[in-house]
Amino acid sequence: MKPLMKAAVKRGGTLILIGALLSPISYAFEFDNKILESLGFENVDLSAFAGSNDQFTGKYLADIVINEQNIFYNYPVYLYSEEGQSYICYTDELLTSLPISKELRVGAKKTLVNSTDAGECYGLEQYDSAIAAEFDDREQKIKIRMPHAYLVDFDPYWVPPNQRDYGISGLFLDYNLLKTYNRYKGSDGGHYSSNHFSSYGVIGFNLGRFRFRTNYQYSPNNVKKFERTQTYGFTDIGALNAHLYAGELYSRSNLFSSVRFKGVSLYTEESMMPNYLQGYAPQVTGTATSNAVVTVRQYGNIIKQVQVPPGPFAIANLPSYLSGTVDVTVEESDGSINEFQVEIAHVPYLTRKGALRYNLNAGKLAPQNNSHKIDVKFASADGSYGLTDMISLIGGLTYTTNNEYVAYNAGLGLNLGIVGALSFDITKSENKANPGRRLTGQSYRFNYAKRFGENTSLNIVGYRFSSRDYTTLSNYVDMKTGRDNRIYLEKNRFSLSVSQYVPQWNISVAATASKSTYWNQESNSYYNLSFYKTIERGWFQNSSVSLNFTHNKSNYGAKDDLVGVYVSIPLEDRKSRLSYNARYERSRKNVSQQAVFYSEGMGGNYSLGAAMNHKHDLSGSVDYALSASYNTTLSFGNFNGSVSYASDQQNVTAGFSGSLTLTEHGLATHPYVFEEGSRLIIDAGVPGVEMQGNSSKSNIFGLAGISNISNYYRSTYLIDNDNLPNNVEIQDGVMEVAPTKGAIAYRSANAISGEKALVTITLPDGSHPPFGAIVYRENGKGSEVGMVADQGRTYLTGLNKKAEFVVKWGRDQSCTLPIRSTDSNDLTNIICH
Repeated sequence: MKPLMKAAVKRGGTLILIGALLSPISYAFEFDNKILESLGFENVDLSAFAGSNDQFTGKYLADIVINEQNIFYNYPVYLYSEEGQSYICYTDELLTSLPISKELRVGAKKTLVNSTDAGECYGLEQYDSAIAAEFDDREQKIKIRMPHAYLVDFDPYWVPPNQRDYGISGLFLDYNLLKTYNRYKGSDGGHYSSNHFSSYGVIGFNLGRFRFRTNYQYSPNNVKKFERTQTYGFTDIGALNAHLYAGELYSRSNLFSSVRFKGVSLYTEESMMPNYLQGYAPQVTGTATSNAVVTVRQYGNIIKQVQVPPGPFAIANLPSYLSGTVDVTVEESDGSINEFQVEIAHVPYLTRKGALRYNLNAGKLAPQNNSHKIDVKFASADGSYGLTDMISLIGGLTYTTNNEYVAYNAGLGLNLGIVGALSFDITKSENKANPGRRLTGQSYRFNYAKRFGENTSLNIVGYRFSSRDYTTLSNYVDMKTGRDNRIYLEKNRFSLSVSQYVPQWNISVAATASKSTYWNQESNSYYNLSFYKTIERGWFQNSSVSLNFTHNKSNYGAKDDLVGVYVSIPLEDRKSRLSYNARYERSRKNVSQQAVFYSEGMGGNYSLGAAMNHKHDLSGSVDYALSASYNTTLSFGNFNGSVSYASDQQNVTAGFSGSLTLTEHGLATHPYVFEEGSRLIIDAGVPGVEMQGNSSKSNIFGLAGISNISNYYRSTYLIDNDNLPNNVEIQDGVMEVAPTKGAIAYRSANAISGEKALVTITLPDGSHPPFGAIVYRENGKGSEVGMVADQGRTYLTGLNKKAEFVVKWGRDQSCTLPIRSTDSNDLTNIICH
């Protein structure tokens, strides 16, 4: 086994002094007290620094790199010492986390090389002499080298289920508050006003791995002032990459319409998997005539590179974001090169070979309006299975247990290479909601996607045709509850989106179109065409200009055409910008212009604007308006406010959103947590501790909260040590977390609050602890604070009336140092008992 690193001394503050007294360090050493005694120092004990090379033992945070690729950042590893050398302890947890093959993992665990406080250490390097590890002390990286054949695909930030943080139990309130005041001039010439307050959000609690939520709405102006809209619970099932929900839910499906019900849902969640397994990506196949290196590139960037043996090969697990043409290069061992291209396209319902995506729902239908209750149970299931690299099977079933409604779906998803990717499915429904009438119909759906090059993509999101008697489960619910006026029986639906970027002119063009027709209602349509240009040179560098055309027609016959020009010009300070927009609305026959100044200041962002509205009606009048807005993000929430003034209308709006989280550690206040997001509670121990890169700051309870942190992926948060409150030290300033969905993650910063002082430590007999004695915090089990110098002089931090230290020297000698006063006179001589 190769040593991981050379000997070095770990005692931070004593490095310079001790290092100056030593000859080159050997792997087993003992410091000679006489060296310091000869310089005039008395009562010296350097035994704390003696021994074998065990300085690099214990738990450390280090980056792990395998074959020049970063695998983990700040990963906790354990080092042990053997015969004067330090080695990495390959625990079962570490072997499970490393992206290595099952063969290597199983083989390494057959050899037990050591046992440490972290557990048993297995022989990864003993399994194959080609595997080696070394430590880069400048970069704080553990670098492992091994044959490529032992590596498997990996995502450096994704965390497997057994290492995820399910958080702690707690209660919370995520709230939004909105207050509006309007004063306006009526058609009769009189002045009127309205005053409105509303709130909505989520009340919930976590208990272990289970999360419980209630969505609420409150408005004192409504007949029903407080309304609970949805109550449910959920949890993760890591082994299935799935979520399990129960309560008042909306059915989840990729094939059928969504309905509200009371019951359970189980569905796969791709975000629980590594990036390289999310979405659809086909395999790249080919043939090698020798031990070859296969490289997959797109736009010159290497996507994947693997070594393959002679014969056919298949490169799987390409990133889910990949689409368009990829270039494949096969470099044989004799230097010959074979190149070809593969077209990768994305479309809904394409699934990786051998993978299954599904949605399962079962329960009792429960429309939102409580006055329309129905006693009908239902179940639905749909899924997509990757049959081959080219073909995905699509299908599903939904039905009511009273046999009044049933729908079947079947289809295919196809990857056609350079032609693109498409899916086609058919749904047949049968509806007997109305007695004596049976509605049977079919619906045909087609989806297509194609990326033509680096700068052009076309997505025909879909064309769907439904026969007159085709109905959805949502239609069935409306029929059963007597809300026939809500029923929209769709006939045709078409939607398209296309985008083009012209790099020579730095212009982006995008177009979207959608149109739906119905058997029993008016049609609706929406068309949009936009041009966007960024100016890169000259006086208006970094300015942007956009032109937008929009047509919209509703089911109720209302039509509107809009043309808009938008200009944004950054100012010299780069914190401010000036925008101008002009719009023409055909329905109102008016032209509006607005100029707005945006800037940063007063702890947030603000704007000042002026508008002019030309009415091209018979009056031909012009209205003027002034406006201002302000928004800021605070440690306990987000505030936004705006005012506007016109001759016939004035408006004031103020809103605030935030979250309150109560756990066993206290109450944390932080910005709003969206939907079912996760939150991180940081226990700083004292108020006023700030985090780097966001607005989080510990409150009067010493707690700070970070909202909407990433689920299933490793995130790192840092305490801002440059702006700590006076007399506060942070021992654990790096917070790494990988929570599950909806978790309340918790980390302690182990802050120490207290005075700093140069004290003199005296033993009961009047002598002092020897030079080199080490001072620890918290009964000797806490962190190392400092070292005793000559005549007992020691620099201590975190001095308060509750502080207690332990001084250790020799093999087993120690004394306890209590702090009863922080007065400077009392600290000149402290008795260590």
